[in-house]
Amino acid sequence: MIVVIADDITGAAEIAGVAWRMGFSVRLDVQSPQQGNAADVIVIATDTRQMGSKEASEATTELIIKLKSLFPQTEDLLFFKKTDSALRGHIVIELQSLMAELGLRKTLLLAQNPSKGRIITGGRYLINGIPLDETQFKNDPEFPARTSIVGQLLAETRSLSLDAPLGEGINVADAASQEEILLQLNKADKETLLAGAADFFTAYIRQFAIDRKTRSNEQHAVCEKRLLLQGSTQSSTFGKNMKEMLMPDAVFHGSSPQEWIELLENCFENETSMAIRIAQPPTGGKAYAIRLRETMAEAAARLLENKTVPIHLLIEGGATAFAIFRRLGWQSFHIVKEDAPGVVTLSHKKFLITLKPGSYPWPSDYC
Repeated sequence: MIVVIADDITGAAEIAGVAWRMGFSVRLDVQSPQQGNAADVIVIATDTRQMGSKEASEATTELIIKLKSLFPQTEDLLFFKKTDSALRGHIVIELQSLMAELGLRKTLLLAQNPSKGRIITGGRYLINGIPLDETQFKNDPEFPARTSIVGQLLAETRSLSLDAPLGEGINVADAASQEEILLQLNKADKETLLAGAADFFTAYIRQFAIDRKTRSNEQHAVCEKRLLLQGSTQSSTFGKNMKEMLMPDAVFHGSSPQEWIELLENCFENETSMAIRIAQPPTGGKAYAIRLRETMAEAAARLLENKTVPIHLLIEGGATAFAIFRRLGWQSFHIVKEDAPGVVTLSHKKFLITLKPGSYPWPSDYC
């Protein structure tokens, strides 16, 4: 069994989609492993990216302790730590906590996704040839990229060039292609924790998929209503044939959202497809980000609770998705399909849920 620990829900869904496509049985759990049917791959979304560093470390340690209680033969589990592909979050402290609890001396970290133009070369992070700190990630409200030099982004780590051996501690590896990812992967041994993004996980899990049949998407029943919530500061244009409802400036800046949410409820009763957007620029910082995702979660809960018709919920932004799931009490999901790399559709009871990271594009058939 492979256990993947992700610090946000869209990253978890992305990994679950990769494993599902490659023929593995997959379960996605929120916050902690849930009791349920066994699976080849269990992906756990912890939401530690939204915590403080100390809280993230403690939550990571507690998760491993719970996994050990659920699976006493922990040595039979294979662990992979999913990290943000732009190096946001409490990456170092979570990896250190995992290494300590699992008794491992080394981590091989490949957070880049060459398939999306995201590479690390010479210890610098580039996106389509542009230094990370000159991209949209410099404006992230909680983890703004201040530099493209990996050693400065992640303290207490060492850069790992293509021709260098793996050392103790956290090794942040250069790789600008899938071939170079494989070259770095081949340096790992049984004392190495593997960590990184979807391209690295794909290379890793492929070695277990030799006898498996790759899945393709199947047709599924169309829901009577669609609701899109765009909570990311990096949202991309989407909303084909949808009634657009923008967050008012007053609500964005802290006024009570109740009147606006009542307007949304009345509109959704009469519309089959509705999009809720935060149109204001991401200039408010962390306090704004926290309040806005909780406002979106409150709106989603009011719109979805007590609904008897099937609804397709589309969510852009991992923090927003996690806040919504927590508000609704949803903890375990079945993988339905992988719409595109990083864009995955799940099911929970009568709901379909499509998740997308804010910085990824929507598939063309959604636009």
